[in-house]
Amino acid sequence: MFAKIKQVVQYYRKWKFVYATKNLLYYLLTREKKKSYGKRNCEKVIYIIRSIKEDSCLYTGAQHNLLANYFYVLSHIKYAEDHGWISVVDQKNYPVYNLQQDLFQGSDNPWEYFWIQPAGISLEEAYQSKHVVLSKRSWYGQWDLGYQTKNYYDKKTVALFHELMNHVPVNEETSKYIQKVKERIFPNSGKIMGVVYRYGGHSVSCYYQGEGHPIQPAMDEFLELITKYFNEWNMDFIFLTSDEQTFVDQAQNIFGDQILVLPRIRMTEGMKYDQSHTNPMREEGQVNQTALEYIAEMELLAQCDSILGSITSGFRYAYLKNNFHYEHFKIIEHGFFNDTRRK
Repeated sequence: MFAKIKQVVQYYRKWKFVYATKNLLYYLLTREKKKSYGKRNCEKVIYIIRSIKEDSCLYTGAQHNLLANYFYVLSHIKYAEDHGWISVVDQKNYPVYNLQQDLFQGSDNPWEYFWIQPAGISLEEAYQSKHVVLSKRSWYGQWDLGYQTKNYYDKKTVALFHELMNHVPVNEETSKYIQKVKERIFPNSGKIMGVVYRYGGHSVSCYYQGEGHPIQPAMDEFLELITKYFNEWNMDFIFLTSDEQTFVDQAQNIFGDQILVLPRIRMTEGMKYDQSHTNPMREEGQVNQTALEYIAEMELLAQCDSILGSITSGFRYAYLKNNFHYEHFKIIEHGFFNDTRRK
C-alpha cells in the first residue's frame, strides 16, 4: 500500500494536478478486467487487447495514428507473453480512428485490415472463451520505445521489439500490395537511402504540433541534410516518404530521377484542416487507402540501404523492422515540442 501511495505522490510531482487527476480516474475506469464468455479454450487465458478510449473526457494523451496504435498493441503483446497469455487484438468493439462500416481487405476489425492476429485466434473465438482478460486501455510504459534516441542505439532493445513485430506480420493482402509497390517504384540495382519527413504534428510550420513530440527540421534544412548524407553515404537513389506534398515536389526538383516516391494523397504546407476543410488523407473512403500506402512506405523503408529522419512512429516501424541491417543511419535530433501537461 505504501508503495502505491508513493507512486501516486510521484505522479502528481511530475504532472499538473488536473492532468494527473484525470489520468488516475481514467486508469481506474479502464483498468484490466477478468471475464468468462463461454467454454472454449478452457486451458488457456485469452488476453483481449482493447484500444485506448480517446473519446473519454478523462483521456489527456495524444490522438493515436495508425502506427502509434500498432506500437501500443506491441506493448500489450509483450505484457501478455510475460504472463503466458494468448493475445487477441480487438479494434472493432474498442474502435480506433480508421474503423469503417464496410469490410476492408475482408475484415471488420481494423487491426486485421493490415496485420494478422498474434496467435491466429479470431474475435469470435475469443468471446466464446472461458478464461478471458480484458486489457487495460492504456500503454505499458516499460514496453514503449518512445522518442529517446538512446533506445534506438541499444541493440538488445531493438532486437526485442524486432522479435515482437515478427509475431504480427502484415496479412497476405497487405503483403501483396507492398510487393506491387516495390516492383513499381524500386530500381533493380543501386543503393537506396530511405528518408522520413513527417509533417503532421512534428513540423513547426504545421497547423498543429504534438506535445512532447520530436521537432522536424524545416524543409530547407532537411533538404540540405538529405544532400549531405546522400553524398557522404554514396547512395544512388532516395526513397522519400512523407505526408506533405510540397516537400516531395521540392525534393523532386532538386534530385530529379534519383527520387523514388509513392504517388498518393498528402497534406499541403500552410493548409489548416478542420471541419470545413477536412484532411484529404482522412476523408471517408480514403482513410484506409492512406493507411495501406503508409504501411507500404514504411515496410519498403525497412528494406533500404540507409535511413535518415527524426523519430516518428513510422521511422520507428521501419528502423525496428530493419534490426540494425542498414549500412548507415542518422537520427536527426532537434529537441521536442513543449508538453504543457507536465510541471
